[in-house]
Order: sequence, then C-alpha cells, then structure tokens
Amino acid sequence: MRETSFIEQNKKKWDEFETILKQERRDPDKLSELFIQVTDDLSYARTFYPNRSVKVYLNNLAQKIFRNIYRNRFSGWKAFFNFWLEELPLVIYEARKEFYVSLIVFFLAMGIGVLSSGYDLQFPKFILGDGYVEMTKTNIDNGDPMAVYKSSQQMDMFLGITLNNLRVAFFTFLLGLFASIGTVGFLLYNGIMVGTFQYFFLQMNDDHPGVLRESLLTIWMHGSLEIPAIIIAGAAGVSLGKGLLFPGTFTRFQAFQLSARRGLNVMLGITPVIILAAFIESFLTRYTDLPDAVRIFFILFCFAFIIGYFIVFPFVKSRSGRSAKLIEFRLPATEKRIIDFHRIKKSSEVFAESFTMYNTFLKKHWKYGLIFSASVTTIIFYFSKNYYEKGFYYAQSIFDSFRVIQNVFGLFRSDNGSASIFCTTSVAALSVFSAQFFLIRIFLKNENRKPIHFFSIRSLNSGVLIFLLFSLFFIMQVSGFPFSYLAMFLIPFALNLIFIVNVNSVNWMDGIILSFQYLRSGGWVRMIETYLMTGLITFLFFLITGSPLLWLYFEVMSWNLPFEPETVATILTLSMVFLIYLGLYLLIPLLVLGAGLQYFSLREVNEGSQLLSQVKQFEEGKYAR
Repeated sequence: MRETSFIEQNKKKWDEFETILKQERRDPDKLSELFIQVTDDLSYARTFYPNRSVKVYLNNLAQKIFRNIYRNRFSGWKAFFNFWLEELPLVIYEARKEFYVSLIVFFLAMGIGVLSSGYDLQFPKFILGDGYVEMTKTNIDNGDPMAVYKSSQQMDMFLGITLNNLRVAFFTFLLGLFASIGTVGFLLYNGIMVGTFQYFFLQMNDDHPGVLRESLLTIWMHGSLEIPAIIIAGAAGVSLGKGLLFPGTFTRFQAFQLSARRGLNVMLGITPVIILAAFIESFLTRYTDLPDAVRIFFILFCFAFIIGYFIVFPFVKSRSGRSAKLIEFRLPATEKRIIDFHRIKKSSEVFAESFTMYNTFLKKHWKYGLIFSASVTTIIFYFSKNYYEKGFYYAQSIFDSFRVIQNVFGLFRSDNGSASIFCTTSVAALSVFSAQFFLIRIFLKNENRKPIHFFSIRSLNSGVLIFLLFSLFFIMQVSGFPFSYLAMFLIPFALNLIFIVNVNSVNWMDGIILSFQYLRSGGWVRMIETYLMTGLITFLFFLITGSPLLWLYFEVMSWNLPFEPETVATILTLSMVFLIYLGLYLLIPLLVLGAGLQYFSLREVNEGSQLLSQVKQFEEGKYAR
C-alpha cells in the first residue's frame, strides 16, 4: 500500500484519537483500544515506511496514549465513584442469595428472642445482663427510658460505638471462615438480642404506657442503618464460607480467594453506613423530645436508603446489561508464581499477592522470630520487672478478646522502663527492616540487578530511616489522643516512604517529595485500602493472644505446674510476653509487604516503565506484522 493511501485510510481514525486525548475526561477502556490500534499502525509504518514522517507522527501519538492509559484508569475520584456506582452494587447483587439467608436467620433469631422472653420473664436478664436491665428499669421509673443515650459525652460515645460496631460487623464476616456456621451463630446471637430487647420494652409497656413507642422511635433512629449493616455483614460472611464449602469449577483455594475479596468489598461498602449509624446514635438519638413525626420520617428515610441502595439499585444495575461488566478478580495460579513488579494492580490483587510473599517470608524468618522474641522476653524480665508486675488484660469472653489488643499497645508505654521500650522498638523496627529487605531483594533478583547486602551503606540508610520513623511513632503514641490515632493513620505513608528511599536510591527529602507525587491520581486511596485490608488480618491474628481458649489453656497449665503460685504466674506471664513479641515480629511484615507491593503498583502508575519499554520494543520493530 502506498503511503498516501495508508494515510488517507487511517486519517479520520487518528484525528479522532487526538480529539479524545485533548478531552479532560477520558474513557480508559477507549484509550486501551486506541493503544492496540495505534501500535498496529505504528508497526506497519515501521515495516513499510521506516524513513517517512508518518512513522514519527504515529510514534508520538502512541506515546501520548501510553502516558494516559493507566493514569486515567479508575484513579482518584473516578475510582471512588466507580466503586460505589458500579463494582459494589454488582458484587452485592452476586451475593443476593447469601443476603436472603442472612436476613432470614436474623429475623428468625429475633422471633426466638421474642418467644423466649414471653415464656421466661428472666430471659432478658440472661441475654442483656442484670445490670443493663435494672438500669433501664430505673430510667423508666424516672420518666426517661432512653436516658442511656444521654449518659456519655458525644464524641467519646461516637468513637466507642464506632469501634464496637465495626468490630461486631467484621467479626460477623470473619466467622464465615468456619464454613459459614460461625457467621450464622453470631447472627442468631445478635438477632436474639434485638428481639429480647424490644420485647422487654413491650413487657414494661403494660405498667408504663408509651415506653414501647418511645423505644421504637429512639432505637431505630440509628438501628435502621446499624441492623441492616450487620445483616449485610452476615451475607458477606456466608459468602465467605460458601467459597470454602462449594468451590464449583474453581479450586477450593481459588474459590475462597474470590469469596474473600468480594466479601471485603462488601465490608468496605458498609463501613460508612456503620460510622453514620454511630454518629446518629451519639449525636441525634439522645434528642428524645423531637416530634414523633420527625423521628418517623427519619427512620423511614434511612430504611428507604438501605432498600434503595443495597436492594433496588443492584437489581436495576443487573437488569441494565451492566452485570457483564462486573470485574472478575484475577486469580493467581495454584502453583508457585513470580510476582510481576511492573504491572498496575487493584488493591484486592495486592492483598492476595501480599499473602503469597508473606508465606515465603514466614518460611525463612519464623526461626528468627523465635530467637528475637525469646531474647527480648529475657531482657525485659531482668531489666524491667515492673512491666511484668502490671500484668496483662485477661479475656473471659469472646468479646473481651478485642480489648486484649491493649497488651500490644501497652508495650509502648513510657512507664515500662527503658529496657522494655528499647526492646519493643527494636523488635518492631527489625521486623519492618527484614520485610522490606526481603521484598527488595526479590525485586532486584527479578530485575537481574545487583542484590542489596545486609551490611551495606544502603541497608544502614534504611535502618536509620526506619528507626527515626518508629521514634516518631512512639512519641505520637505516648502523646495520647489525637496523636495516637494520627500515628496509626500515617503508618502506610511511612512504609511507602521507606520503599521509595530504598528502591529509588534517593535521600529522605527527595523521597518525601516523590512520595507526594505518588499520592496523586488516587495513590493515597490505594495505600489506605491495602493498609486496612492487611491491617485487619494482622489485628485478628493478634487477637489470638487474647483468646479465652488460650487463657483457658494457660489456666490448665497452672494446675499442673509443680511450682509456687508466684512462680506459675511468672511463667504464664513470660509465655504471654513471648507470644506478643513473636506476633509483633511475624505479623508486622504482612503490613510491610502489602505496602511494598502497592508501592510498586503506584510506581508503575507514575513512571510507566513497562509501557515505555513496550514503546521502545515497538520502535525497534519487534512487534512488526
């Protein structure tokens, strides 16, 4: 084909490409299509018109497309709206059967609570507790049955309720790991509690008319969001267990990965609902003197939102031909595979690959964890005995397990003694250093580059940076609210900075500047997503140290140890400290590896090294027709 004919044949298409590239809002799928077509034309021009201007023109056009493909693919606000308007509704629609199961179980449980309370007048005390029942009766006698919602300062109440409700929701979801039975059991417990609670006010209504109406109008102001959120969390948990029980055409591990990622998407979706419910309960529910019409309207509005967004909207999406666009998660092969450090990945993919890397890390580092944990436990015992004398929080119920996380943060208390503080900071910093050193070595090996050595200037620079960041974390942690919460929020950005400095071989100041560049185009959202997902798993593993079963095991041990009670208490405390430090060293790397893999994905978004490499290959004619 003559050059003029080739230009005439494709000129209209190229003009359309340039017009699209000039638009502020570009369709990423359209850009991907342009990428294929332009590179085909460029290859053809390289073959038949190697010294003509059309080749130069197409090369410039291709480079423009390369730079825009991934910078505009679901990033920033576009990624945010895509999740809420496209991905989440379709994922919820896919889990509609599990939602029906969760809904039926919850309402059956409410019925059980109502019937049990009707047959046994002492049943509410058994479920709700004697203290709560007597307090509520006192409030009713005083003419303010909902006084419990006015007893705390609003902000303290909001933080406490938010953490508690998030805990319950995620616990409901994660119990699905036990073949969905755990989730169903927890839904039964919560449903019975709600049914018992409402029937209790029905009983009190006989002697105090209007109490039932007041309880319904007050409690369901926030319950209209909170209860549906728990039911949806139950659906996510049932879906999680379904992936284990019924893998279908997938392997059991692959089916579990799919159900886990979908479940995490659902949990991320209901998190704002749970927070909003806590806000209403803390700041609005206490105003029991509001007109009934206002409260009824508010309750109906909240129910309408839940039904509209979580039931009707997913149904409409599925019927509008959009169900085919539900992005199926990319499954890793069941056999060993090499991590691609030059591909832009979703947070769910980063989450899955974090476990792949973490599994390899554990195989090599578990023995180091045993050595370091035993060493620091011994050091603290001899140099900071006051830390042992303070003891630990003991769990006596499944809910108390969540409070045992205080044992971990207690390690950073400034009054534990210098030895305890030094050992804690050293173990945590060494854990971060080991994980980032491990991941960077794998990256350099895949790149066929010179590996980094443990004893080198580069490693020393990394160690100093980690130590400084941990020192800052420690200072913020002991400073109390709000700095302790801010410290937790800054962790993913600090981990990202560590990888920027080490992989790019830049100084700290340049690393901070580069870090801010990575935050653009939705980078901060990706980092927070990965941090929340890996942080949740890390948090749950830490709860093993607070499991009532673990403390029961310790109790049985104490019965059989032939020592004095003081000696037995010391041995059990030593075991507890050892487990905490072992968990600290072996679980922090999951956060670090997740942050590192997300860094490499963000690095590709900002630098496009793989795309530029493809451009070079096209220019060299390697993909000629």
